[in-house]
Amino acid sequence: MNFRGKMNGSDSKKLTFWGASPIIFIITILYTIPVIIINYFLQPAFKISFIPYNILLVIAVFLLCIGIPLYITTLKVLKTAYRKRQLVKNGIFSVCRNPLFAVVIILILPGIILFFNSWLLLTIPCFMYFIFKIFISREEYLMEREFGQEYIKYKKSTSAIFPNIWKYKKQSGL
Repeated sequence: MNFRGKMNGSDSKKLTFWGASPIIFIITILYTIPVIIINYFLQPAFKISFIPYNILLVIAVFLLCIGIPLYITTLKVLKTAYRKRQLVKNGIFSVCRNPLFAVVIILILPGIILFFNSWLLLTIPCFMYFIFKIFISREEYLMEREFGQEYIKYKKSTSAIFPNIWKYKKQSGL
């Protein structure tokens, strides 16, 4: 399917490159600011004390070493597909419909937050997931409108955010 001329963002009923991302990130930031302030003033109360800090650092680095390259790679694939007006269903998109959100919520945010050793800050990716679930439906409706049955079939067989790595299909050239 083709959605040429329908992605300029001038109409909220049209699919844009960033989709639901701006509203999800803005609301998450509005939640994050008071959480960071509370954490700053009451840090000892929120310290993750049952795991040694060195272990948290190793986990954080591991998450970021996976998350950042995955984010960059996924963004490149998405930009190429957007330019070509294609629905991507292979590669990382074969295991998750929203891999950019998955990478941020599951890998990057927790990776960054673990450096601060605070369970309170770990509520930020949980909150972001909650907001994602609320606002992604509009983007998915627009995807259904643009790609029809192809997207509906894809949506039924692929998780929105939690990757099912057993369903991975090799990325083909875009």
